[in-house]
Amino acid sequence: MRQIYTSPRAENIDRVVALMAEHGIPTAVQNRSRYDRSTWKRYSYLQRHERREQWAQVWIRHPDDYTRARALLTSIGIEPLVVHGDELAAARNASPAVRREHVAARARRIALLVVLAACGMLMLRYMGWL
Repeated sequence: MRQIYTSPRAENIDRVVALMAEHGIPTAVQNRSRYDRSTWKRYSYLQRHERREQWAQVWIRHPDDYTRARALLTSIGIEPLVVHGDELAAARNASPAVRREHVAARARRIALLVVLAACGMLMLRYMGWL
């Protein structure tokens, strides 16, 4: 099974599942919340603290149907889910602050290696091997 779509809105999930069923693509839905629970509340796009892993997810059951399902979503104007897409975009387009952090981390590693090499040389000298 492969995940193809995720949304906090149950209506969107139902529409995608109906579209896939209409075209004969078997799906499964995970993390679906139930309306009849006392803890259910309507989703607000203004609340940014909720994690995407908790949203309802549509999964394609058979791997052979995945490319057809992606084409269906693209044809109706929905970009299929790219797992870890945000992290990939951040890694490809690093900001200057992230670049500075990487340079500083690299400099610290080099300094640590120099100190370890010096300690190793001193230890070998005291042992009489140098």
